Amino acid sequence: MNFVQVAIPSPLRQTFTYINNSGSDLLGKRVLVEFGRRKLVGIVTGKSDIADGKYKLKNIIEVLDETPLFSTEAIKKIIYISEHYMHPLGMVIESFIPTFLRKAKYQRDLDKYLQVAQGLTSATNLHKLTKDQVNCLDLIKSKPNGEILFSGITSSGKTEVYKHYINSLINKGKSALVLVPEIFLTPQIFHDFQSSFGDKVFLYHSGLTPIQRIKVWLAAQDKSPKIIIGTRSSVFLPIRNLGGIVFDEEHDQSYKQQESFRYEAKEIAKILYKDTARIIYASATPSLINIKKANDGDLEKCSLTKRISDTPMPNITIHDVNKKPTSSGISNFLIEKIIANETAGHQTLILLNRRGYAPVFMCNSCGWIAKSKCCDTSLVLHQNVKRLKCHRCESVWGIPNVCPECGSSDFTHKGIGTQQVEEVLSEKLPNSNIVRIDRDTVSGKGRREESFAIFQDPAPKIFIGTQLLAKGHDFKNVSLVIVLNLDFGLFGADIHMQEQTAQLIVQVAGRAGRSGMENNVFLQTRVADHPLFSLIKTGNYQEIAKELLEERKKLDLAPFINLVYLKAEDSNQAKLRKFLIESKKSLSQEDLEVYGPFEGPITKVGYKHRMFCIIQSSKKDRMLKVLAQFAMESGTKSKEISNWVLDIDPINAV
Repeated sequence: MNFVQVAIPSPLRQTFTYINNSGSDLLGKRVLVEFGRRKLVGIVTGKSDIADGKYKLKNIIEVLDETPLFSTEAIKKIIYISEHYMHPLGMVIESFIPTFLRKAKYQRDLDKYLQVAQGLTSATNLHKLTKDQVNCLDLIKSKPNGEILFSGITSSGKTEVYKHYINSLINKGKSALVLVPEIFLTPQIFHDFQSSFGDKVFLYHSGLTPIQRIKVWLAAQDKSPKIIIGTRSSVFLPIRNLGGIVFDEEHDQSYKQQESFRYEAKEIAKILYKDTARIIYASATPSLINIKKANDGDLEKCSLTKRISDTPMPNITIHDVNKKPTSSGISNFLIEKIIANETAGHQTLILLNRRGYAPVFMCNSCGWIAKSKCCDTSLVLHQNVKRLKCHRCESVWGIPNVCPECGSSDFTHKGIGTQQVEEVLSEKLPNSNIVRIDRDTVSGKGRREESFAIFQDPAPKIFIGTQLLAKGHDFKNVSLVIVLNLDFGLFGADIHMQEQTAQLIVQVAGRAGRSGMENNVFLQTRVADHPLFSLIKTGNYQEIAKELLEERKKLDLAPFINLVYLKAEDSNQAKLRKFLIESKKSLSQEDLEVYGPFEGPITKVGYKHRMFCIIQSSKKDRMLKVLAQFAMESGTKSKEISNWVLDIDPINAV
């Protein structure tokens, strides 16, 4: 009798044995099976002639594929990924399958969605490269595979270099994958590549419909050379003849999936393609871990140190607002700068990494603060829709008529958000074109395209937005950049916060002066003497990174030590703490240090409390082996808490 192992999308950390009566090899194919009282679509990951005698085995109900979705080699790599991230195989393999095929759809029904990337030829309108750009391009092209860190100051022409590189791949009949950290960025880079390479450039991200995604998934398997622009999930596409992968803004934390299967897209790319494709990590502010790898010789590196046409870097000023007049959180001095800049016919960019009107809504009489009932966060006032919103779970609440604590109707708000800044500037500059860019204004394809068109227009404008503004946009006429409310990023307990704050400031500062004009950046703060500011003021990210790395080395912190977070959640806080304390005892052994449990930065989300333990070791292989054993043993126990996960190479404690 022929038995097969089937990976099922389930939190159970094992495959399941079924009887194969089809008479054919099912490895890598989708099958419909009975699982408990449900019928589920699984993937055959192995076969055996011996069945586990503990259970009565069931037959496979139906084979859905005529040809395998996965080769033997691909299955081996997926199993490795599952083991590396200690995540159930069935849930990992699901990431490789488009939504359309996660249901009992027949493979033969897909022909109508097939789009062949025929006609993609060499680009004819690429810009001529500078000597420094040519040197970087030659280094990137010097090897057909392996990883390389491609750094360069903002507006140094990194995109043009890797467009030339991709052009060389197309000439060899190979394909390329370009990843960006946010869906919001896809229209800009998609249009840019279409202008160079024609209409056969594909776009892939979670904002597309299932039909749109299956079309790209099918096109990816065609042998013709192609270019795919996508977010982190596009790393799972089965791209034939893939010659190169580019991670644009590689430092961005959006490349790390923060829920369920907590993978890092750069690590997935390395596992799948390191031996067959060139992997390029491109950024003006590279991640500290990649800088360390490059310094240690584990990564090749090349860099661009000059802006195109020698356009000047911005003048950075630390603007202390202690004891100075402000209007809704903006210095009056900076408001005058905004007015003068607009009068000169230039654009202004204001970064405030907090959407909504005000982050705190409270009673003026007793001090009651409106908080989410499901999450341990303050509700954010959205004045334009007269609602309170939880930015953690996106639940919406009405504004109360009276205080639930004292019955008073005297309410106030504290702090500022992008909506309030927009309101203040609209009052002071009623004839100005003010554009707000945050998740409330750019959700949906139409809005993303509209925002892209606005960025291309050089007419005087005032842009107000969250960190979305700092991510890779090419503004045509920005000469003034103002950063508000950045102090919170300087004092967090999370070791990654200062790195991320420095990256954000340098990135947003780099949006200015791209047209060659004099440009200024003002960082509004109440802690002007913070040591990080003396480095940021120089605008030299390499020096900032060097300082941060030296500090981490002295303190024996990541990336000089290997970290894993054991994160857990449950509605019962006592059960949650007990689980983590017992887990800590189990994991604490030679070569492993376990700290905690600690409450998460957001202590409750969706009515569930969150806590975590920090696990660290100088010996990564040893640590992962111990954790794998822990995951296996914990996975076989009865469910003690609602959810727990081992976050490999974490970027924050959330």
